[in-house]
Amino acid sequence: MSAATDDRALPLLVEEYFNAEDERFVETLRQIHSPKFLAGFTDRWKKDPRPWARRQIFLYLQHPLDRPGHQPVIRRLFKNAEENKDDDLMAALMVVFDCVVRRTLQKKYRWDFESRTQYEEEKLVTPRNVLPRETTTTARNPFTGKPIIVTLRQPRGGRLFRYHTRYYLRRRAWRYFRRMGFQRAESYPAAVASALIRYQDADLAKGENILDSWSLLHICFGQSNALEFQASHVQLKDGRGLGDLSAAPQFPKAWRTPNGAEVLFSTVWQAQARLVRVWALQMFGQVRQTVAVDLQPDKLLKLLDHDDAEVQQFGAELLASATGMEKMPVSFWLQLLKTKNLTALQTICDVVSKHVSADRFDLAQCIELACATATPVARLGLGFLKARTVSTPADRALLARVANAKCSAAGRELAGWALAILGRRDGFSLDFVQPFFDSLLFEIRGGAWMWLMSPDCPAYNDPVLWSRLTETPFDDIRLKLVDHLERRSKLSSSSSTSVTSASPDPLVPVWSSVLLGVHRGGRQKLKAVRQIGAALTADPSRTEQLLPVLAVAVRSVRRPEARAGLAAIVSALESRPELTDLVKKHLPELSL
Repeated sequence: MSAATDDRALPLLVEEYFNAEDERFVETLRQIHSPKFLAGFTDRWKKDPRPWARRQIFLYLQHPLDRPGHQPVIRRLFKNAEENKDDDLMAALMVVFDCVVRRTLQKKYRWDFESRTQYEEEKLVTPRNVLPRETTTTARNPFTGKPIIVTLRQPRGGRLFRYHTRYYLRRRAWRYFRRMGFQRAESYPAAVASALIRYQDADLAKGENILDSWSLLHICFGQSNALEFQASHVQLKDGRGLGDLSAAPQFPKAWRTPNGAEVLFSTVWQAQARLVRVWALQMFGQVRQTVAVDLQPDKLLKLLDHDDAEVQQFGAELLASATGMEKMPVSFWLQLLKTKNLTALQTICDVVSKHVSADRFDLAQCIELACATATPVARLGLGFLKARTVSTPADRALLARVANAKCSAAGRELAGWALAILGRRDGFSLDFVQPFFDSLLFEIRGGAWMWLMSPDCPAYNDPVLWSRLTETPFDDIRLKLVDHLERRSKLSSSSSTSVTSASPDPLVPVWSSVLLGVHRGGRQKLKAVRQIGAALTADPSRTEQLLPVLAVAVRSVRRPEARAGLAAIVSALESRPELTDLVKKHLPELSL
């Protein structure tokens, strides 16, 4: 398809997409450069009552004014919004006009004839980026004299309207809201806030971009003593910088009302530009001193969930001074405690500790808090856990989940407290204890080892636990394990000199020697394997304890120990065939 044919087809596509409410409408419209067609079409577009058509207007205004021939679209939309007192559309257009003026900072070198030295000065200049109204023009061929069509060169980064027109559009947009400030002061805060939340950080990335935002500066800093408002530009006064700007808006009384305070509060979390958020925070701090503000929890939650750390901290400070917090549901607090900002989290945890009792959280929720990554939340959860009574088997099963805790600061204390409950003799279960030794957190594993070495620990003489510990992938546990097994394997069969009380079990040094053999060889280990095999045959009650030790020996990388363990298994099976199921359980890879 040729370019001419394509130009003729585009208006038909626009009409079709517009009637069918097709989302390709705006992009197709922006490809048309005929002012005549665009003027007629915009007259229909601005009067269309469909909500979809209105949404497309705002979507169109989100794009830069970089399409030649689209001047009629902007002018007709602007005049229609002004005549109909369409505050939302005027707010969107005001942001567009602010962003279409973007001067650049250029350095120039001057010569001082008196001192005969060169000096440097910076100056804001307007770039040559005005798009022509038409994309082509008619000229005559210098050789033949016949008329020809010449494509006009488009400037890089070009925008619609000459600079004087841009300045006029900025002033006229602000004039609309300025009149509103005098005539409809009660509507002014919400109307200009609709514009403030549309500014992006990219629109205000540089200092010169801020100075070119004519309406923004009038709204937020119209009474600042650091700015000088001229006919078309805003300049900093001598000796002042952008860092001297503080909240000094035009029409300050309009903001010092309950409605204005509510709008400021919403602007804090809705604004997309940091400059606007900081201004709203400053203004809200001023307004709160004279106006009573109802801080609703759902709005506080929006502040605390914000991506900006400053907004999160602001929300935490408001939360600390809010009233009625003790009536909020637990789900509200759980959501608050997922905030990412650590400083805000500490404040939230303090408020929770002050207003919420531990019995309002169930055991699963307390465990969820204790397993959090953030230190304030983990310590809060640990405090709630310590205030509870864990007695039923179901509660113990839930408590075993704290082995998956993620907070290093509270990990050791949390593991010690949980194992003190899970490791009691009256309800000891190896399945609840072992995950603490396999935790990904170093502090959890350290707390579990301290519990294992504590006096009267019921797991200290449990060969099943020690046999499972030999398979640990963590060096910190493995090194401690080898060192301790070596000491225990040297004990006599009748006494123990370990850090715990004496063990009445004569087989403790025997199975300790077998487990040590996984890491270190020796003839003594083979003898110990045979002794355990004999004990299996002689004492059926020890089967569940000693069979896992033989399974470790069978899996040893050292062939003599593996053969000795296998021989002990076979001998035990010949004497007691009923052990077949247990052997399959602990050695599923063994073919019997």
